[in-house]
Amino acid sequence: MNQPAVIKPPSEFNDPMPQPLTPEKLKPEPYPLEALGAVLGDAAHAIADGVQVAPATAGQSVLAAAALAAQPFANVIIDGRTYPLNLFCLTISESGDRKSGTDNVATQPHAKRQRELFESYKESYDYYLNEREAFSAARQEVLKTKRKEGREEIAKALMELGAPPEPPLAPTLICQEPTLEGLQKSFSGGQSSQGLFSDEGGTFFGGHAMNKDNAQKSIAGLSTFWDGKDIHRLRAGEGESMSIKNPRLSIHLMVQPVIAQRVLSDGLLSGQGFLARFLMAAPESLAGRRKYQEIDLTTNQTVKRYQQLMTRLLEAEQPKDTDGTLEPRDLQVTGEAKALWVDAYNEIELALAPSGDYSEIKATAAKVAEQIARIAGVLTIIDNQNAERVTGDTMSRAIILGDWYLTEALRLTKQGNAGAEYVAAQDVIQWIMSKGLDVITVNQVNKGTRKVKSAQHARETLRLLEENGWLFPLSSDTLLNGEKAREAWRLNRRALEAAND
Repeated sequence: MNQPAVIKPPSEFNDPMPQPLTPEKLKPEPYPLEALGAVLGDAAHAIADGVQVAPATAGQSVLAAAALAAQPFANVIIDGRTYPLNLFCLTISESGDRKSGTDNVATQPHAKRQRELFESYKESYDYYLNEREAFSAARQEVLKTKRKEGREEIAKALMELGAPPEPPLAPTLICQEPTLEGLQKSFSGGQSSQGLFSDEGGTFFGGHAMNKDNAQKSIAGLSTFWDGKDIHRLRAGEGESMSIKNPRLSIHLMVQPVIAQRVLSDGLLSGQGFLARFLMAAPESLAGRRKYQEIDLTTNQTVKRYQQLMTRLLEAEQPKDTDGTLEPRDLQVTGEAKALWVDAYNEIELALAPSGDYSEIKATAAKVAEQIARIAGVLTIIDNQNAERVTGDTMSRAIILGDWYLTEALRLTKQGNAGAEYVAAQDVIQWIMSKGLDVITVNQVNKGTRKVKSAQHARETLRLLEENGWLFPLSSDTLLNGEKAREAWRLNRRALEAAND
């Protein structure tokens, strides 16, 4: 009769060094710059080569900048459904990966336009102040000369005087770290089309707008901006109520991975569908592979062509009604373009099923068909500012980009899930060593530490530690306290040494 095995003393073990508890990184797919088209794609290629950044970094900057330039001119219309052209983009990149250099080239025309708006505003505002003083003096004169003629005559004279002069539109085109109230105020008295662009997006996510007291409000407000809906704010204070019609806001935030990890794991940001509105990219770093290139982007013809086009769009008269409300025209999606979009829509929807490819990123994937429509609209305006409909070729390119963003969102989710599993494993192994345990069971970990959520989670975590050499499984006939072991592991005798490396 076979006797149950007994655990050997530590001296009889010759354990190998365990592996570091770091998840294997999933590589991103190549960014399809060609799908951006001749102007945007060629410029992004040149920027990627000249600044020496990943193509995805250049692609994100160029696409976001193009959305800011194109968004006032049209809405995409599919079967009566209206989709604005503004885009929210989030680029995850290490410090030193030249985020600033990339965005500086992509938004150079936007920065130039903003400087021009500020210069013009100064002159207009000085004129407005003089007009306001003149109006105030005229009003006082009316009140003085008509005061004996009765209320009706005073009111009639004031009506003839007319309304007070309106201040010029505030010149802000791009802001970097606004509060929600500040952003709303900027739209209320300023440009109808604006951008929130920052190569240090951590200052936004860590700033006043997204602190624990304001995050819920900011998320809801920014989501309304993404939708392109009217904003009505009622406040008790005089002059604090406002109504903003047809605002267009595009966002491009560039953040470091440590900030992104916190943002992507934030239940409030993901649970409210806020992050699902972003086109995300986390390209590989090129640090260590960037030998000096003799490329002058200020004279590069493809970059100049791109910047000239951006300048034309930014300086073009925006379509507005008689009240000054932005009034984008309809950009129809019919024929081949619609058929392609419907096929993409249906394919994505099928993959949202519980067993589907996109079930892990349901919130993000559910918005990708609309993102494709928006991208198609942006590409259409870039190709032809006066176009009336989206072509099949343009829709095909938008679908390629939408597919890439879906794949990238899925990769980041899987990477994040794997990262969370390894964080849990690190916590559990530290707990095991702090307790001085040589032998560990599922039941011990499940009951003894809050680092796992259930017996199944404990089991999965212990198996991950086994796969990386921190634990070794004990056979089922091993005796523990006089009984056969069930789901038990022994600690690698070199675990403490590895933990201190």
